[in-house]
Amino acid sequence: MVIMKNTLWKDIFRDINKSKGRFFSIASIIALGVMLFTGVKVAPTDMKATADKYYDDYNLMDLRVISTLGLTDDDVKDINSINGVEGVEAAKSLDVVSKFGSDEFVIRMHSLPNEDVNNNNDNYINRLNIIDGRMPKKQGECVIGRMNFGGLDIKIGDKLTVNSGTDNNISDSLETNEYKVVGIVETPYYLSDNIGSSSIGSGSAKLYMFVNEDNFKSEVYTDIYVTVKNTKELNSYDDKYFNVVDKVSDSIENMSEVIVNRRYNEIKNAANEELLKGKKEYETKKSEVEAKLADAENEIESSKKKLAEGEQELNNKKAEMESTIKSAKEQLIVAENELNQKEDELNQGIEKFNAAKVIAQQEFEKADKTITDTQKYIDTLISQKSALEESLNNENLTEEDKVGIQTQITTLDVIINESTDKLNAGKVELQNKKNELEAQENNLNSAKIQIQEGRNKLNQSKKDLESSKKEGNAQIEAALQEITNGKEQLAEGEKELEENKKKAEEELSKAEEDIKEAENEIAKIEKPELYVLDRKSHYSYVDYENNAKSIDKLSNVFPVFFFIVAALVCLTTMTRMVDEQRVNIGTLKALGYDKGSIAKKFIVYALFASLIGCIVGVSLGFTILPTIIFEAYGIMYILPKMKYVLDIPLAIIVFVVAIGVTTLSAYTACRIELIEVPSMLMRPKAPKEGKRILLERIPFIWNRFNFTGKVTVRNIFRYKKRFLMTVIGIAGSTALLLTGFGLKDSIKTIVNKQYGELTKYQISANLEGNITKEQENAVSGFLSNNTNIEDFTFIRTESGEARFNDVTKDVSFIVTDEGKNFDEFEHLQNRKSKETIYVPTDGIAITEKLAKLLNVKVGDEIELKDNNDNKAQAKVSEIVEHYINHYIYIDSNYYNSIFNRTPKENSIFIKLVNEDTADQVSNDLINIEGIAGIVSNNFIKTSFSDTIKSLDLVVIVMILCAGALSFIVLYNLTNVNISERIREIATIKVLGFYDKEVSAYIFRENILLTIIGTLAGLLLGVAFHRFIMVTVEMEYVMFGRQIDIVSFIMATGLTIIFSLLVNWVMYYKLKKVEMVESLKSVD
Repeated sequence: MVIMKNTLWKDIFRDINKSKGRFFSIASIIALGVMLFTGVKVAPTDMKATADKYYDDYNLMDLRVISTLGLTDDDVKDINSINGVEGVEAAKSLDVVSKFGSDEFVIRMHSLPNEDVNNNNDNYINRLNIIDGRMPKKQGECVIGRMNFGGLDIKIGDKLTVNSGTDNNISDSLETNEYKVVGIVETPYYLSDNIGSSSIGSGSAKLYMFVNEDNFKSEVYTDIYVTVKNTKELNSYDDKYFNVVDKVSDSIENMSEVIVNRRYNEIKNAANEELLKGKKEYETKKSEVEAKLADAENEIESSKKKLAEGEQELNNKKAEMESTIKSAKEQLIVAENELNQKEDELNQGIEKFNAAKVIAQQEFEKADKTITDTQKYIDTLISQKSALEESLNNENLTEEDKVGIQTQITTLDVIINESTDKLNAGKVELQNKKNELEAQENNLNSAKIQIQEGRNKLNQSKKDLESSKKEGNAQIEAALQEITNGKEQLAEGEKELEENKKKAEEELSKAEEDIKEAENEIAKIEKPELYVLDRKSHYSYVDYENNAKSIDKLSNVFPVFFFIVAALVCLTTMTRMVDEQRVNIGTLKALGYDKGSIAKKFIVYALFASLIGCIVGVSLGFTILPTIIFEAYGIMYILPKMKYVLDIPLAIIVFVVAIGVTTLSAYTACRIELIEVPSMLMRPKAPKEGKRILLERIPFIWNRFNFTGKVTVRNIFRYKKRFLMTVIGIAGSTALLLTGFGLKDSIKTIVNKQYGELTKYQISANLEGNITKEQENAVSGFLSNNTNIEDFTFIRTESGEARFNDVTKDVSFIVTDEGKNFDEFEHLQNRKSKETIYVPTDGIAITEKLAKLLNVKVGDEIELKDNNDNKAQAKVSEIVEHYINHYIYIDSNYYNSIFNRTPKENSIFIKLVNEDTADQVSNDLINIEGIAGIVSNNFIKTSFSDTIKSLDLVVIVMILCAGALSFIVLYNLTNVNISERIREIATIKVLGFYDKEVSAYIFRENILLTIIGTLAGLLLGVAFHRFIMVTVEMEYVMFGRQIDIVSFIMATGLTIIFSLLVNWVMYYKLKKVEMVESLKSVD
């Protein structure tokens, strides 16, 4: 008995050695199927385990408590006292807007705990991992999150200036508006660059920032993060974890009434205090206003009185001045008359004087001549006297002569003296007359001077009078103007008083209304809503889990189908192997081997092949493939190195299923043969009864075939089992190939079609909220004159929500009045018919993915809510092709009709002549006043391309696996086909067929079966591709539904190439077929 067993084992190993190709093809098929199935199946587990370890290492919150009215320190104490709570961190957060370079973006600011920021502090939740730099130490310092795709290129040392993004002043919320980056960090709170939506800026946060709590001015907290005891040992993606967390969550919700009432009372009391303070301020303000108005009225009355007095005084002064001027004028006239009279008299005197002066001059000349003559006469007498006196000295003279001479001398003396006296008297008289004449002349001159002086004084007086008159008139005019101004000011004052009265009444009335409104608001204050959110409400956690589930969904479809194809091929191979071993089975049975021992030969064969395949497949599936998938998703998420999970149950299931399929196939195949008696088994199986196939009943087709063609067709359709198994194997392989290429096409379509065919603009510019008309005109002028810009349009964009049948989705509204011209910037079309769609005027156009998520069709009405929470009902008029995000296109007039307000343009779509100039145009635009930020589609395209590379890489792996499976399936089926027809091949060789004819005889069937299988596989691949697309699609992305013609060609081409390659390999096997050995009698 032992010898029989040893012989049987030897026979088993001898069969393996003889059919190494078949053995290793089975092992390879099993290995591929197991690797793909386990790899894709365990990848989500590894992804979740890695993330869970990251969450534990950096103390990610288990619960997040938020309230509509904020949270306080008392709330923190109450939550901390709950049994099961391990750590509690009260935090503050705020969305702000910043600008860096040409980008304007939203930053989500978070506070760091006041206590020590270290890993030993249980109250330090959502811990930060410092990648570079240090933690902030003082106000104005911050750390920012590491971005996967960069884009902003913010470095340590850069400064970020923030603003509220609304009309509110940022200083109301923060101590400073400028922050210096001192570190780059990672945190499990944000696994990806998707920070979340925001009510300001572009509608979504692009960066997160952590600062010390003292940077916030608010006294209340926006969040309380909670960690739960005994959860780190659990996988946070398992139900056991949530069972533990839910207990604490329920405890917090149980005390929510206390927290809510306390906060409600705090808010209400504070509001009442503010109301009381407001009432007091109102009364004080009212008294002040009334007092000011009374003072203003008194001042106006006083001004009126002063103006009246001033006007009266001015009139008096004017009359007095006119009287004075009149009197002065009269006096001047009198003085001028007197002066004229005196001047006439002077002129008459001067005329008389001049006439008398001429006569006097003549008399003076005569007198001077008489005096001169007299003087000469006296001089002569003196000379005579002197001569006489000298003659007295003559001694010769007699006394008589001397007496005579003396008498003469005496006579001469008398004459001289008389003459001299007369002369002197004449001189004196002449001189007196001259003096008198001169005195008269001087008097006349003096009178003339006096008259001239009087004339000058008179003229000066006239001038002074005229000047005084002008000055007086000027003073009167000035006073009159002053009075006029005073009247105007008084009128203005009265008007202002009336306005102030009206304004005061309005303000007081408004204040009264505000007080009443405040009272109503206080009365309306509702108790705050307290929300206890677990990780299922956290975006990063859910988004990562959803992507892991996408892979898991893929593992439920693609690898399962892959595995089924592999199992069918294994079943076919083992069935044909049993058929080949029919004679050996009969011999063993005749030698006394029982059925179990004989069956064991085939079961062990299949067991060894599947065991080897399972070991290789599980080894690669648990290591290589998950690593590839994880690294692919590393493009999207920020995670540490992958943690490998050895999923023993999965490995056991895979081993059991794979080995069970092959061994069960082997047992099923040999069970029927073992029923027959040895004598029957030792004879070749009787060939099937010859029947006419369908084509033989169609003569005009059948008669066109030659002999070999007819043999080929008969062989294909007569052996239906072989035909079906071969076609199914090839069809499955082709379908997997086409699905893989189709997945790649669908992913590629997202970027290429969206930004190559549908979205035609390259730049979107956001306008500032307070942009002026002049600034808008300046922007429009720049765009019109820039040669790099082909066209542009002003539109309105805003974030909002769309709701239908209790399903709500975040959307973006695009509002335009361009009509058909909008097609130049955003091409809207029906995906199936390719019909161009223009923005409807009687409804809205929504994107196809959004329509699918909301389950709406054309004609349905949906509820829209804008970013100000205004709601409107809108009719869905068109559903358009779009691949990224959810958009609703609205005509301006329709927007106005449903929201009852005119849409204000806040963005510009810019179409460039050459998209390579996008950076240049963006840099020029950002420096123009009124431009808040620039978004380049090139950047979006690049970022999204990086994002979808994760799935792309996984798909490439699947294509390679499908290609390998296709080759192995073709090789295995062809090998089995040749092996089971070895006698037939040998027979036709004996009949004189050459090697090439023998090969053509076999390969003609293979090629025809390959073509049939390929065509069936293409149809199956299209359906399978559609199914996978719907299964793994993400919410904000619609994968392409079309498979490129190139993918059909490649899938078909690869299948045919593999078929030809297999035929080439098998050609040498056919050449080695020994005719003598094959034709030995088995009867």
